Amino acid sequence: MPRSKTAGAMLLVALFGCQSGDANETGRENMNPPTEAKSAGVLHVEVFYRERIMLPPTATIEVVLEDAAKMDVAAELIAKRTVPAKVGPPYRVALEYYPSKLHGRGRYGVRARIVNDGQLMFTSTQFNPAFGADGSHESSPHDLVRVLVSRVAGARKTNATSITSTRWVLEKLRGEPAGLGAGGQTPHITLQGAEPRVSGFAGCNQISGGYTLAGDQLSFGQMAMTKRACPEGMELEREFAKALEETKSCEVSDDVLQLRDEDGAVIAELKAGSS
Repeated sequence: MPRSKTAGAMLLVALFGCQSGDANETGRENMNPPTEAKSAGVLHVEVFYRERIMLPPTATIEVVLEDAAKMDVAAELIAKRTVPAKVGPPYRVALEYYPSKLHGRGRYGVRARIVNDGQLMFTSTQFNPAFGADGSHESSPHDLVRVLVSRVAGARKTNATSITSTRWVLEKLRGEPAGLGAGGQTPHITLQGAEPRVSGFAGCNQISGGYTLAGDQLSFGQMAMTKRACPEGMELEREFAKALEETKSCEVSDDVLQLRDEDGAVIAELKAGSS
């Protein structure tokens, strides 16, 4: 082969080899882009309150990580997450943050609040360190940051009726109108707020017993019942007692209380009232 052609071929091979090497490097960068998300940390936050009320279904939980080191200056926001208040309390929130935003002089804490329809309902009022005892990020993050939120004074009342200390009148059983019990009375129950006791009228007899309420998880203990025999209302009483026994959760919307079984199906609907 003439020298000129040989040199040209070698030049093409060299150029092709350089282009192939660049393409492979770019491909590796595309498959493994150096993003900050790879170094993200996660704080596990538990938000809770002590009032025995159910939140409306439109409420949201807001959790933030902030630097509160500087006095008389608004805290610097590091991370924030908002989630719907569907289950709880307590409400568990995984809050991602980037360690690159933290510095040695910072004092990092977690703050939370509950908002419904633009109205602040609950907010935390104390410093909750995210790291160690004082919030310094040089310490390890806490396995769980527990944040107590308190009811805001003067907050607008929501449409959700308190589940306790309310007379709940039975309206539907398994999707059908419940009807009346003995003497034309409507079955009803009241969950006492001072202690976990429930009492009411089942359709023929008076009932009483205990209950367990944790967020939207509700269950009833074995009920004590008077021993009357009624010409009417007995079948209704049996079905109502069975629904109470099967209850595993509940939901309050406006002035309606829904009792749900372990599958989440509505087995009874009761309305707040005095009937």
